[in-house]
Parts: sequence; C-alpha cells; structure tokens
Amino acid sequence: STGSSAATTATTPTALPTEEAIQILLSPDGYYNYLGISKPAPEAMGLKYQAAMEAGGGGSGSTAEGGGIDLDQVKKNYRRLSLKHHPDRKTGDAETFRMLNRAKVVLSSAKLRREYDLVGLDLEDDAEEDNHHEEGNNNTTTTTAKSEKDGEGNDNGEAHQEDAGKDGGSSKTETVMGHLASATLAAVLQVVVRTGMMGLVSVVISRYTILTFLAMGVLTFLTTRMYTTLKKALGPELKLNLATMKDVISPMVIALGIFAMYRGRRFIAGASTTNDAGADSAVAGDSTTDAVTESVIQYVEWTWTFLFGETLVMISFISNSFENQPTALLAVFSAISFVLSLWLRGRFWRYATILGFEGIIAILVVMAFPIMEMILESIVDEKMRKVGEKIRAHDIRMKEMLKRKKQESGSDSR
Repeated sequence: STGSSAATTATTPTALPTEEAIQILLSPDGYYNYLGISKPAPEAMGLKYQAAMEAGGGGSGSTAEGGGIDLDQVKKNYRRLSLKHHPDRKTGDAETFRMLNRAKVVLSSAKLRREYDLVGLDLEDDAEEDNHHEEGNNNTTTTTAKSEKDGEGNDNGEAHQEDAGKDGGSSKTETVMGHLASATLAAVLQVVVRTGMMGLVSVVISRYTILTFLAMGVLTFLTTRMYTTLKKALGPELKLNLATMKDVISPMVIALGIFAMYRGRRFIAGASTTNDAGADSAVAGDSTTDAVTESVIQYVEWTWTFLFGETLVMISFISNSFENQPTALLAVFSAISFVLSLWLRGRFWRYATILGFEGIIAILVVMAFPIMEMILESIVDEKMRKVGEKIRAHDIRMKEMLKRKKQESGSDSR
C-alpha cells in the first residue's frame, strides 16, 4: 500500500481515495511514492537529503543501474492505478487521473525525471502541457476496460505520452539561453550581411559607370513602387509626412550615396612641366633651358565626395536595421559612419578585415553560448538541489510530527 510515508522501494500500488491520492502526488517525491517506483539513490541528490532520509527512517532502497528506474514497472503500475482513477469509473476523478498521467510522463522521461528529482516537485506541470498529454490519454483511457480482459494496454497512447514528455522536457535555462543565442547570432549575421553589401557598393559598384547607373535605376524604380503602394494603402485622405516616407526615401538616399562615391572616383587631367636642357646647349654661364609641358591624367581613388557618399550609404544601412530612430541615435550613427568611412576609404582589404572580425565574433557566439548554458544550468541545478533538500527535510519533519500527534491522541483516548 502506498501510504503517506516516503517510500523508496518498488511496491505494488494501491489506489487511494481522491483526496489522499492527490495529497501524495503533490507531496515531495509523490510521483514515486504513489506509483510505487524506486527513487534514484539519495546520494545523487545531496548529503543533507540522505541524512534526512536516514533520520526519518526512509532508508535508501534499491535502484536500477546508473540511477535509473524500471520503465516497465512504471507502465505496469500506471495501468493498475488508471483503472481505478478513470473519470468514467465510480471511484475515479478527472484531476487525480490527470495528475497520474503527468506522473507517468515525468517518470518515463529521463530529462523530466532529472528535473523532478532536484526538488521533488513537478515545476513544469502547466495547463498547456497537460492538455497536450490529455489528447494522447483519451486513447489510453478508452481501452483500460479491455486491458482487464486481454492484459494489454494502449501502447500507442503510452508511446505518444513518452514522445510528448521527451519533446516537452526542455528546461527554462535551455529555453532562455537558446533564445538569447539565436537573437545574438541573428544580430551578428545581420551586421555581416550589411557589411558585405556596403563593401560591394563601395568597392565594386561605385567603381564602374554601368554598375553605378544600373544600381541607381533599380533603386529609383524601387522607390516609385514603394511610394505608389504606400499611397494606395494610406488612401487619398491621409497626407504623407517624413515619418511615413522614411522607408520610401531610404533607397533614394542610397542611390545618392552611390552616385557621390562614383563621382569621388574620377580621372583628373593636369599638366606637368619639365626642363629639357641638351648637352650642346648647356654651356658655362648660359642658364637658358627649353621648357616642355606634358599632359598628365591621374586616377583619384578617394576624395571628400567619396567620403560623403560612403558615409551616406552606411548611415542608411545602419538606420534601416532599427524601426525607431530618435534624433540622438541618428546622430550617433552618423558619427560612427563618418569615422568608419575615414578608415575604410573603399579599400577591399579593409572591408575584408571587418568581415573577418565579424565572422570571428559569430564563431565565438556559437561556441560561447553552449558553455554559458552548461555553467548556468549547473548553477541553477545546485540551487534547486538545495531547495529540494530543504523541502524533503521539512516534509519528513512534518510527517514525523503528525505521526507523534496521532500516537499521543491514541494513547490519550485509551
């Protein structure tokens, strides 16, 4: 019989009345106690818990190898109890049956069972997860009557529950760190993409006339289409302002920056004068020389016009990454873009250096977050284990106190 004592060895479970069954299931390690399943070794949960168990007379009990449990015994005991607690039975109750299903799912999943063993309570027993499991439990409960005749349970329903327990067993730490890692990596990759686009515009497109005007034409066409779509969406009654036209103006700003970079790279024609003095005419005291003027064409890689265009395009790329751009933030973007443009100057290797640095950051993010997740999970597990030790010790003390009071009241009645 599974009473209120902290049982640690496998026993044959006995269905109890609803209130008593719920009390046991909600008590520390109640899933083990009510289903009559051996708990993992107390050594795995801390020395304080082991001492409390010995003081309370609970004993250590035998467990499966590696601290596991007998899953076949879990299924067998679950079937026995589910026959009594099914809501369609006279002795059944929907809440007790729901908690019994949850206990079976937790004990059948190594991950959920590990989290349950830390505190001895089911912290993940939320309504959404229970509804999800109840869908699979309908098939299980409809065939409980058949199991009395042929001795077979609903394996499909139990397999569904086990799969659901495995899928839903991710801890809060893993969820938070996973979202944080995904957001950080997405931000880094977005920066890498925009840096690559900026390098393509600065190094390649603005260098060639055909590419420059082709890009300006595409951006102009994109601006007109966006303006037409926006005007239809807002309707004729609403007036367009700077806030609503921000996304429409952005392609034209980029086109202006590309043209400025194109004009910043140009050929400059100049004259170079040299003195041509032959050996026959170079006589003593004669300073007369023949001046020769040559036409020189020089290609300029960088000018202040190019700096203006590169800064303008960079500001547009950065500001488009944010939905709301306050004036102060836009000023910061402008300063950062100006400083970077002064250093980059449309040089391929400088853009390649930045891309390489951003790639290293992305690799570090991929490598660092799993390590951070392991460290954080170990810290959380240690804290939860200490909480579980205190909960179990307090539960043992309360049971001992109630036992003494019951004995005292019995002796007084005599």
